[in-house]
Amino acid sequence: MHFMTHLLRALLLIVLTAVTFFLISALGYVLMTSAVILILTTSYAIKYRISGAGVGFAYFGLAYIGFGLMLLGIGLVQTHAGCMFLLGDCYQPTLPPWMFEIKAGANLYLTIVNALALTSAYLNTRETSRLLNEKSRI
Repeated sequence: MHFMTHLLRALLLIVLTAVTFFLISALGYVLMTSAVILILTTSYAIKYRISGAGVGFAYFGLAYIGFGLMLLGIGLVQTHAGCMFLLGDCYQPTLPPWMFEIKAGANLYLTIVNALALTSAYLNTRETSRLLNEKSRI
């Protein structure tokens, strides 16, 4: 039974990673990440109201700040190379050849953080409903 719980959580993470990858492609970084942060904030607000404060939400804040710093670094390198756009495609000969891998890594990083955030929101919802059921029995 314990093995099945871990297996289901792993499958949920894989499915949510695929879903966020496709939604980021369709909706863009800002809209998708804003929706994920809104869902995550709501789930943690409800959880913390019922069971007390914790630090789980702060970890996601640090992860999103790290992504912002990564985007800032990409934008600075592209601007220095003479690109017209901070984050878009750039075909300047002065752009470092490893910049494509950095951009792909940033995309993968955001996709994984969003999938972990959605998984955490789902688990928070389950835990909150379990806590409410226990309180209603008392």
